[in-house]
Amino acid sequence: MSRQSASSWLQDRFSPRFDRNRYCGGMTHLRVLAPSETLSQLSQLRKLADSAVVVDHNEPFGDQTWVELQAGNAWLITTGEQTLTGASAVVIPTNVEQPVLIELVVAPEDRGNGLGRALVDATKQLVAEHAADTQTTTAWTHGDHPAARGLADSVGLEPVRILYRMALEIDRESFGDLHLDDSFTIRPFRPGDDDADWLALNATAFADHPEQGQLTQADLDARKAEDWFDPAGFFIAEDAVGTMVGFHWTKTPVGSAAGEVYAVGVDPSAQGTGLGKALTIHGMNHLASAGLEKIVLYVDDENRPAVNLYNSLGFGIENTDVMFSSNS
Repeated sequence: MSRQSASSWLQDRFSPRFDRNRYCGGMTHLRVLAPSETLSQLSQLRKLADSAVVVDHNEPFGDQTWVELQAGNAWLITTGEQTLTGASAVVIPTNVEQPVLIELVVAPEDRGNGLGRALVDATKQLVAEHAADTQTTTAWTHGDHPAARGLADSVGLEPVRILYRMALEIDRESFGDLHLDDSFTIRPFRPGDDDADWLALNATAFADHPEQGQLTQADLDARKAEDWFDPAGFFIAEDAVGTMVGFHWTKTPVGSAAGEVYAVGVDPSAQGTGLGKALTIHGMNHLASAGLEKIVLYVDDENRPAVNLYNSLGFGIENTDVMFSSNS
């Protein structure tokens, strides 16, 4: 999913004929920022996102969208003047085989005033002009809100993927002992030294996953630069000869009372050994020792083995995210 060259490519290709008035429809408070212009707005965007989280209990933008914005690889459409009242982030990959990604948020106090419709209309026009005709358009709604479904349907996007957020209250110091085969050992991730091996393992373990399996060194570096990154909560499993065969990456946002099972991956050669469950419990025990209130995780509804595993460990569905697509 690396789009390091997207900013310069978009700027060279489109800036000479870029006309904001074509997107604003007379609404002077609506701005369209090219990828090279978004950095100055990210602190305001974070405040807008935080205000939505308080009401929706969901992050409006995914981790990868923040990575693309910070790297100057995403367009940003905003409403509001001194303070942002709404925003649409649009990632248009240079590889036309990869889909356009859209995520949108409106401040809770400004909903119901047509801002969502204005953002959708401007986003639709931007994508029509700057994406390839054959490029699929996708959009996430975090929380499966009826209003978001209505906006998606109005522009011809249909639901194609469901992602569960599952949660478990932490009411104990440990979630049990590990039943780990003697041929495996678990240790913390070593930033820098483990990067290449982990990226290779991640790509193999998530070969069929539309986002996780495509992470690059730039994506990993961006996550390591986040204030929540802690290698002490990033666990690596090795086999008897020291080959990396699995991992459990936990995440605890600064100031949050919830820790996250961020990603668990196992090499196909080690699947069926119980390593995935052992790694999951190992990370859960780490989070339980951190004084948190609950553990959350995200899993596709079609990944029944994983859903069943998490159900067996006590997790329940807390929330549902839906991806919409123009190619259904």
